[in-house]
Amino acid sequence: MSTAVNGRPEPLVSTLFELMMLRLRDELYALSDARFPGLRARHYRLLSFLPPEGERLSRLTEDSGLTKQALAQALAPLEVGGYVEVGPDPSDRRARLVRLSPRGREVNEAVRARLAGVEREWAARVGDDRWACARTVLTDLAVGGTRTGAD
Repeated sequence: MSTAVNGRPEPLVSTLFELMMLRLRDELYALSDARFPGLRARHYRLLSFLPPEGERLSRLTEDSGLTKQALAQALAPLEVGGYVEVGPDPSDRRARLVRLSPRGREVNEAVRARLAGVEREWAARVGDDRWACARTVLTDLAVGGTRTGAD
């Protein structure tokens, strides 16, 4: 698949994702500047992994793809900033559980609202149906969805 776009070689898929991520990061950093000083894209990503009931550190390590050390480094400012609470898991006191604080839930709501605006912008540029299809494909790829349709 190497079709020319505007007289240039088709961009690599990695370049396309990078360009989209730059747009999203700009939005996240603007949100940091406005409401959540010091939070970076990695913090927003990590907060988005936490379910309402909380998550064990071991599971959060798996879900995030971070090492235990990297996770600890990323969680430290979130705990200090009051975005998460880390404590013993009531079902197994040896395990540590990470829970969103009310401030952490506020962050997740703000991020979802901000990025929904970006998605509306993209849908307006390419059409609602095309954006919905693109989002579905990305979701399937990210969560290991199965292929549908004829082979």
